[in-house]
Amino acid sequence: MTEPMKAAVFICRGHGVDLSALRSLLKDPRIGHAEILSRCCTPEGRDQIQLHLRGRTTQALLVIGCPGELLKDYQALAVSTAMSPARVAVVPAAACRTVGMTERSLAHILDPREALFPPARTENGLLLIGEGRNADAALEQAKKEDLAVQSLTPFDLVEGQARLLGGPGRFSLEVGESIYRFGAALLVMDQQVTLERERWNDGQGTMVLLAGGEECEDAFLQELESAVNTGGKVFAAAQEMPFTGCSELRYAELQRRGATFLRAAEVTITPEGAFVKDQHLGEELVLPIAELVTISSSPPFGSEAVLKVFGLPPGTRVKDMRPGESGQPGVFMGGSAFTTFMGHDIEEATLATVMTIADALQRSAPSYSILASIDKEKCSLCLTCLRLCPYQAPFIVEEGMIISTERCQGCGMCLSLCPSQAIEMPPADLRGEMDGTKLGYGGNSS
Repeated sequence: MTEPMKAAVFICRGHGVDLSALRSLLKDPRIGHAEILSRCCTPEGRDQIQLHLRGRTTQALLVIGCPGELLKDYQALAVSTAMSPARVAVVPAAACRTVGMTERSLAHILDPREALFPPARTENGLLLIGEGRNADAALEQAKKEDLAVQSLTPFDLVEGQARLLGGPGRFSLEVGESIYRFGAALLVMDQQVTLERERWNDGQGTMVLLAGGEECEDAFLQELESAVNTGGKVFAAAQEMPFTGCSELRYAELQRRGATFLRAAEVTITPEGAFVKDQHLGEELVLPIAELVTISSSPPFGSEAVLKVFGLPPGTRVKDMRPGESGQPGVFMGGSAFTTFMGHDIEEATLATVMTIADALQRSAPSYSILASIDKEKCSLCLTCLRLCPYQAPFIVEEGMIISTERCQGCGMCLSLCPSQAIEMPPADLRGEMDGTKLGYGGNSS
């Protein structure tokens, strides 16, 4: 026999919750973990909740005391730990003065009938976020794979106050007033390579300093080729000289044509010239150069903001051999900013990632929608759904209250709390029930 599901309950004291009204609820055997936090809605509070959910000892999450509009945040938190967003509920402080609403919400998220919580919709589209050579290559490959692709730039996310909801196969990204629905996301960004030149009238020759990683190698080789072609002395300095792979012959050719290679972490400019300590020779050298070219790299604009939107820690990079997997289900990564692949391997890895995504999306079976709808004859215009919906889906028109099919996420909060029994969500006969009280029936006994 399958073990019954249990919920984790977190109570936020920061919004004035009356604990005396919750004493009987906290004794409910369906609660596997209960904890009171000074504020659930702070970064520290959410970290504490996420830490518990990662233990996977409970299968649902009920947050008591926080505003209802924070449901989206807690659903995203649950998705990051592989918990279904349909198993999450938030009961505002004003609504838990009596135990009725909290008990109904608990019954709703623990309803064992899976038909009540199928995926709201399965999307087979790809959201591509990035720009540059590798992003362009990913877009072309996605078209070859017949994927429906939506593209955004990092600037769109930074400026648009983006919010991610859902999970693999049913992601929803709100960017300002726009909503993007997709099955998987691919984040492709490259390190920004910068080149700085310093010139002096005295001295002779050129030194090219590689201060960045292997993403700078193409620019490094181009500068060396240019310096060698103009004649004069040419020095190349880098902390780790990349003498392996397909570039080895190019370095050997440059050396044959007169380039001198030094292994040094940095170059210091003095009145006498460029001061370098070669790590191979173990000697300090002063080179009278006329030009210093420094090639370095830095994270691209918006990369940290993109990672944050998709629930990934700063500096996250793909490290294992599975194409593009970020560790976040349904979110893939590519490019020199987000992977450890270098040189020609970056583009090959990105193309492999797109093919992996296409295979996963095309294998996913579609499911029917469970969007909410309103029976206008039953609706009393009490505005309960309008006040409580975390997605701002219900709104009033001349004909009465309706629910936006674009914004509705099928979370079931309006169904659970409508006092007029006016909201339907297929399958209509599968409503949660607790002690003879059906959810969505306003607390009236059946």
